[in-house]
Amino acid sequence: MIAKLIIEVLIMWILYAIYMAILVHGKGPVGGIFFYPMAMQDRVVELGLTTKDKIKRGKTFAFVLLFVWMFVAPMIMILIVNRTRSYLGCCIQFYILFLGAEFFDWLVIDTIWVAMSDWWLIPGTEDLNDTWHNVNVKKWKFVKLIPFSVPVAAIVGGIYFLIGKIF
Repeated sequence: MIAKLIIEVLIMWILYAIYMAILVHGKGPVGGIFFYPMAMQDRVVELGLTTKDKIKRGKTFAFVLLFVWMFVAPMIMILIVNRTRSYLGCCIQFYILFLGAEFFDWLVIDTIWVAMSDWWLIPGTEDLNDTWHNVNVKKWKFVKLIPFSVPVAAIVGGIYFLIGKIF
């Protein structure tokens, strides 16, 4: 079971990389501008690189896609692949998958790709880099998610448990 969960966490990583690729494909960092602080968003609008409406639509699309990825993919793994039907089993497996995905987000996306590379730099916003383009900005994000994820896993695990009872 542990090996299966490790493989499933790796699948979550691949799905997360695809998710990010969809968001920035063809638009570069401006495609993910809603992840930036408001000062950055305002500057990019001032520079004429996007509009507030496009940012709002992009954010809505991103969060719907994120919800589907973070809710449906683990549900398939937990209920269909692993055939888990206990409440505790659903909660623990979701917690592991969620934290595994969040670890990838924190280490690979936020720390290595965003804070340590120049790919996310947008010309004309260099004076705002200290608000987000710094390893220290994201340093404690993952640690804070460890306790926050417990109630999330309890709720989502409960939903999976109920869905598992139906099917």
